[in-house]
Amino acid sequence: MLDPEIVEEPVAFLETAWNLVLVLGHTNCGPADLIIACFLWLGSGLMQISFFFILLSDDFLGEPFGNQVEVAKAWRESIAHDFKHMDLGDESLVSRVCRADRTLILSTSQMQMLDQINAFLGLGKEEFEAPYFQPGVLLCMMCILLWCLYLLNEFRLVLFSLEAVSQVPRGPRTQWRRRGGFQTISYGRFGVYCFMRLARFFIAVGLLYAGVQWLAGTISITELILNAVALSAVLQIDEMVFAALMPKKIQICIQDLEAIKVRYSKGRSQTESVILVVAISLLMLWPWTHNVGPLSWDMLEVKRQYCGGTQNFVVAGNQIQGVTVGLVTSEYAQGVNQTSLTRFAVRRHIWEEPLGSSNYIRFTKDRSSFVTARDMDMHQRNTHDSLCMDFDDIFLGNATHELQEFYRPYFYSASFEAGIPEGASCAEMAHLCHSLDSQARLVRHVCPRTCGCHLQHTNPLLKLVGEGCSKACFTEQEYAMRFSACKDVDLEESPHLREAWEGFWDSYKPLMEQRVGMNFSSPSLSFVPDFLTYVKKVGCPGLSVVAIDPVTRSPWCSGSQLYYGPLANWCPQTCGCHTSETLPTWCPRSCEGCKDTANFPTHIRVSDCAQSLQAGLCEAYPLESAVYCAETCNLCSALHNNGTID
Repeated sequence: MLDPEIVEEPVAFLETAWNLVLVLGHTNCGPADLIIACFLWLGSGLMQISFFFILLSDDFLGEPFGNQVEVAKAWRESIAHDFKHMDLGDESLVSRVCRADRTLILSTSQMQMLDQINAFLGLGKEEFEAPYFQPGVLLCMMCILLWCLYLLNEFRLVLFSLEAVSQVPRGPRTQWRRRGGFQTISYGRFGVYCFMRLARFFIAVGLLYAGVQWLAGTISITELILNAVALSAVLQIDEMVFAALMPKKIQICIQDLEAIKVRYSKGRSQTESVILVVAISLLMLWPWTHNVGPLSWDMLEVKRQYCGGTQNFVVAGNQIQGVTVGLVTSEYAQGVNQTSLTRFAVRRHIWEEPLGSSNYIRFTKDRSSFVTARDMDMHQRNTHDSLCMDFDDIFLGNATHELQEFYRPYFYSASFEAGIPEGASCAEMAHLCHSLDSQARLVRHVCPRTCGCHLQHTNPLLKLVGEGCSKACFTEQEYAMRFSACKDVDLEESPHLREAWEGFWDSYKPLMEQRVGMNFSSPSLSFVPDFLTYVKKVGCPGLSVVAIDPVTRSPWCSGSQLYYGPLANWCPQTCGCHTSETLPTWCPRSCEGCKDTANFPTHIRVSDCAQSLQAGLCEAYPLESAVYCAETCNLCSALHNNGTID
């Protein structure tokens, strides 16, 4: 009689090709069935072994995710901040990738990678710290747990089947008590069966390892469950082969095998339970410490390399100078409700304007002209077909001009930057004349007279050909200064002139900080704020205290080719223009006195003042002659104070 604490569990032989050896030779089937059955058993085993090698192959698993850190680093330090990949809103490529801009056609694989990382770790687009709840990590561990449970069940079945068969008496021949019931099992059959079950055990161990590696390397949260289900199908290959392809007579014989009872005591049950709990705990600890945990840390580092730090800048290499040039780009949040000029122009032309005719786009006739127009800077533009006139009278009034279609996109683009896209008058855009922003160049270009480009005593800040003022305005200014007084401006005589003078010095420091990146708190420039305050107050005499611009290292009198016009226009006496034997090009022509110019123009049909007098040009064009040939043409009376310098 059995101990009440001992129970018997029947261990059934599963419907699998691995049990073929138990009935082989006792199935009363034909040789074809036997050959097919043996091939099916061998094939199912080889299929599972091949899956093991495929799952662990480099082509299938791919390179370790940790390698993506270097890939992200290389991308961030090269393509991500390349100026060529800015969009029409001046947003950098890295900024668009990190905010998951779905209009991207570049670096889409990087954006998909970041999407997967954010979904896996439960991160927002701008988050770089892992939260406590990480859905991908949790799901990955659950799928690994499911796979481990599959394999633990397989291990138990293998061990139980070995224990059950070992209870059958062994002898030289296999004998049946009745159909499906063993009386004895031969030593050879028993040995082969044990070998096959152990082979099945080690195949399961290999699949356990390969499956865990595969699941732990899956970074797509949507593919994890599919991969787990696919792995379970791999484990069931032999059962599916048995059910679908095994000859029927052999199927029936295996199905008729009687279950063999295995005894279970209380102690054995507890020991087995503890072993299983420890086993599943170790099986879960192993992938966490070696795979899933490091994967989540690598994901955080990959995202940090892709999107961490400063995103809003682009660079380009100047190969001639050997330096890297940078540009701070706009943030997406700033541009959400603000359309760039280029995007506005494109949208208008798509829906509202006829092809090739636009208020905001300068269309060219061919590719060569397109490239030229695209790369032309403002200096080139203002030395070619430049006019010194305000164009609001033409585009907003009834006036016409032969070049108005050429100037149309410039005028309306300037209006857009002034906040009035449908067309702003020059008076409405005047507040941008002295702006440091690059968009103000357009305003100075289409409203040069409103901005004072033609005047001698105007704020010289950015009053340059390269900053929008046309060459024609400077030619007009040069003519006018031939008839002005060669003396320093008295700021006390005109509040308007003092305002313009102080406006220049107030803008100097912000200009140099923005354009040059100067730090005026450094010891070498600590005197600048006091100097600016002083020169604003005293006027021209202040230029004698500090004669050289501390930033550009050029004299204040001659001005800067990049940032402001010559202050000699305001202070010719302080600058020594009235005492120079050879008048510098930056001095007012009035300081030349009643002399002929040393730089005779080349655009007229005579080559010097003597020929002008002989040709009768002095009488025909007295004003022009006074500008260039006052002495030869005896036109000193037309000059200020008869050409006498005080």
